[in-house]
Order: sequence, then structure tokens, then C-alpha cells
Amino acid sequence: MTPEQRARRMVGYLPLVLHGGTRLNLFFSTLAAELGRMETGLTRLMRSRWYTLARGFGVEDSLEVKGASELGRLGELYNLQPRRGEPDAYFRQHLAALVELHRTGLGSAPALLQLVSLVYLAQQPPQLHWEGSTAVGHFTVQKADGTWRPLRVELDDNPPTSQAAQFRNVLGGQHLLTANGGLETATPEISLKATEADIAVPVLRHKQSGLDLFFLGLVPKGGTLTLRNDRPPAIDGRPAKEPLILAHPTRFSSKDDVGPLTRFDAPGTRFSVFEENKRLPELVPGESHWSYDTLVRGEIRSYLLGWSEARLKEAEAQAKVTRATPRADLRFDWTEITPATCVLRIPADYVPPHLLEPDAEGLVPGLPGLVRELAAALEYGRAAGVRTRIELTLPMPSEVVSMEEGPARQEVSMSFPEKLEPKDALTDFGYTIQLSDQLPEPQEELSWAGVFGATRFNSSRFP
Repeated sequence: MTPEQRARRMVGYLPLVLHGGTRLNLFFSTLAAELGRMETGLTRLMRSRWYTLARGFGVEDSLEVKGASELGRLGELYNLQPRRGEPDAYFRQHLAALVELHRTGLGSAPALLQLVSLVYLAQQPPQLHWEGSTAVGHFTVQKADGTWRPLRVELDDNPPTSQAAQFRNVLGGQHLLTANGGLETATPEISLKATEADIAVPVLRHKQSGLDLFFLGLVPKGGTLTLRNDRPPAIDGRPAKEPLILAHPTRFSSKDDVGPLTRFDAPGTRFSVFEENKRLPELVPGESHWSYDTLVRGEIRSYLLGWSEARLKEAEAQAKVTRATPRADLRFDWTEITPATCVLRIPADYVPPHLLEPDAEGLVPGLPGLVRELAAALEYGRAAGVRTRIELTLPMPSEVVSMEEGPARQEVSMSFPEKLEPKDALTDFGYTIQLSDQLPEPQEELSWAGVFGATRFNSSRFP
């Protein structure tokens, strides 16, 4: 409403006899003009203080122009700056979403995934579902050609992390240290490489459990012995016929002995553990101490109590008469549950279009720039002391494998999402040969053996 219209309306409220008064009309005209200026000021105030009404900016404007606009100054109140390639309509959504996240909390998985979606300039709100303990977010993002595509990201707390400890030129009797920094007990994979000479009957001693792990065979020079849990030993990837023995020999000591694991009254005291080709010593959270050596023929028989004489002689033939422990390379690999860590997995085949354009310095941020912005978003929302990590994934098309097995047949069918379009047409295949396996009926016998008189009980413990 213009000041003239407002003045006529106010004069219309007066009696008809006063409508022609010159001074009254001048008074109401002045009052209407003042009310118009007040309305204009209130409108400007509301536009500058409300994110849906504040004057925005152009997509191609510089960051200085965007920051100096009414909408940009309003975002500064929440420590939010406009980005390159971000339209003012999306910045308004970003501002409203950020205020809502501060109200509900920034540390939850839905909040973090929404912060991630805002970095991608994705359509809001994102969709979230859980796959076990992993939070999965689905966004719709824009490509460089203006079309849209779906995007999947994953957020996982305390992810499993591969760790390794490697030792070179290890001497016989040398102490080795591994540290499990995870939250749970881990089972290692051990690799032993003979670098100096052939290694006959190598043994690894785990100090924490008192277990001896030895391979009852020969590791040739240059070869690598690999030990995995619940699997037979392998040399250079080929399974070995010689067994792997895990043993805790029967030992007794006095109360003054410094070895607490050899007394009956100590926690974790074991008696006569003996396992063949089954498990490896476990790594408890914290430090584990190991030592490497070889066994001689005089020590073999004390470990293999209860074996037949023929098998004992065959085992003793693998060892040397005198101890000669050559140098070796040792490697321990395990997976630990990393504490106070969250990992974000993003597809490596997509970068938002606004990060593919040169910045003010002429540099294209690209994928490294995307990783920096995502890391800043995670650090902004995550609690203090929680480490963040970003992993790149390459999405692969899903495949479906179905198997059916019967007494004398086995069928496997596979389907792929890609549609293969043949370009060459084959009209005649000629003769064909079809092979089918005829498997005999399985005939298995269940048998076991044990030693009673030698007091060798499997993982027995004293109460």
C-alpha cells in the first residue's frame, strides 16, 4: 500500500464534514509517509534476519560476493560460509538443516550422514538404513551434465583395521613384541621366511600364554612358511604334509619362580595342551611377547608323548642333532577393532561438479578437495577425541550365484546385471561334448584316538 492510499483510507474514517480539511489531509499524508518508511524498514529487517527472505546471490558469484550478501551474512551467524557452485536456494536448505542438527545433536549417525550429503550438495533429506552396525545413506546428487544419479555412502564405528608387525633378520632366542591396540582378542597370521639357510623344525614361543608353536618340517632357504588359524601350514602357498603343533608342556616350579604360568595357583595355568593343525595363540589387547628358535632331536620326543614309535622317528628325522638356528624374517598380521574411530566409505567414481571447476587460484580441488571437505564435516559433527577416516570404494555390479547339490550332481548358475550384446552371430557349432561328474556315495567313518596314561588332556585347566 502506497502512502497516498494509506492517507485516503485514514481520511475515510473521519466524518464527511471533515474530509475537506486542508490541515487534516496534510496531517494524515505526513503520517502515512512515516508509516510507509517504518514498513520499509521492518521489511528490510525481516529480510535480513530470516533465511527464507534474505537477499541471496548468484551461483557464479565469487565467494566474497556471496559472503557479503544478506544471506551470506546471516549464515555467518552460524559459522556457515557459501561454497563455490552452491546456489542460494541450497544454501537456505543447508542453513535450516544445520540449525536443526544443532538442536537434535551432531554426533549421531543420521546427523553425520546429513552433513556428508550437504557436502555433496545432494537432495534433502537423505535416506538412511542400517546394515548390521553400519549406517548406510542414500543420496541423489547431480552430475556434470545436469542429470541426477544415486549415491551410497557408509558410516561405520570402530571399524576392523588390518595391522602388521614385521621383523627382519631375527636371531634364535631373540624376543619379539607385538601390540594389539584393538578392543577384542585377535588371531594372527604368521609368516616365517628362511633368508639365511634351511630352517628345520622352527618354533615360536608365546610368552603370555606359555604356548609353543612349532612346524614339524623343513622350511627351505628362500621359502616362506605361512601359519593360519584352523588351517594346515603352507610353504610358498602350497599346503605342507608335515603338521603344525601347538603345545604347552607339563612344567612345575616352586612359588619363588618368576614364571607364574608354570604354577598351579597362578591365573591361566595350563596343563598339557596339545593340538595338531588347529589354532594359533591369540593376541589379547595389549602387548604380546614372542621368541623364535628351532627344536633339536632330543627335544622332539618330549613334546610328542603318546605318538607311535614309527611316527616319532619320522618326526625326529626332520630336526637336526645340534641346534643351529639361522636368521629369518617374521611377520604377524591380524585384524583389530579400532577404538574411538569412525570410518566413512565413499565411492571414488564421483566428484561433485562444483569441485571440478578451478578455484580463485586456478586449481581444481577434485577428489582431494572432496576428501578435505568431508573430513571437516565429520570433525565438525563428531565428538572430541574420536578419530575420523575416509575410505574410497569402487562400486561393482552385483552378481548372483546359486548352487544346488545332490547325492550325485552339482549345479552352479550365475547371473550378472550387465546385458551382453553379441555382435557376431554363430550359425553352426558342430559337434558338442557335455561332461557330467558322477560322484560316488560318500563313505566316511568317525574315529578318534586319545592318550590316557600320559595325562595329556586337551586344554584342561585346574579349578
